Amino acid sequence: MMNFKKLVVEACKEMIGEELVKGTWGNVSIRELNKIFITPSGYSYEKMTERDISVIDFEGNILEGDRNPSSEWKMHVAIYKAREDVDVILHTHPIYSSIASVAFKTVPSLIEDSAMICGPEIKVAEYADPGSWELANNVAKALEDNGAAILSNHGLVNVGKRFSEVLTGAKVTEKNVQVYIEALKLGGEISYIPEDKLPLLRKNYRENYLQ
Repeated sequence: MMNFKKLVVEACKEMIGEELVKGTWGNVSIRELNKIFITPSGYSYEKMTERDISVIDFEGNILEGDRNPSSEWKMHVAIYKAREDVDVILHTHPIYSSIASVAFKTVPSLIEDSAMICGPEIKVAEYADPGSWELANNVAKALEDNGAAILSNHGLVNVGKRFSEVLTGAKVTEKNVQVYIEALKLGGEISYIPEDKLPLLRKNYRENYLQ
């Protein structure tokens, strides 16, 4: 039987190693049937063990664990309810995506891996109070069927079937946002992927690339 608590702990260690979060900000969850294995609220990733992982249902009731679940558990629930294809959610605060969260409404996928993993564009969810159902629903709406969304004045969310896919998605999202910001600084004409090719790249990734 798969150890989902261990997977969440390992995900946290990798998230720190990739410098996608600072301090205790950000969160990770894995869905298994009607259970959500999720990081606890405000607890050090360096110290985290399997005993610290919270298990909740889709109403936020704690099924296992002594710690409170992430304050953003509602966002995880809203995404899982909206996306049957999603089993892993990674919420991070990388620097360029955080810049985009205060500067843009959308970020185009300028590079092919972003178009494939994230979608044709990365939308910025409308601002709402942290931990609220309003924010949760705004993020689910901004995601649509894509792999990434940015939270206004907040951070980044990536979703997928496996943690390896979602971690790669977070790194690719951050790279794409950085490319966009740096390209804008140059002041020249930006080369965009042809609009009719964007959905095809996403479709090819979902149907043929994922194993």
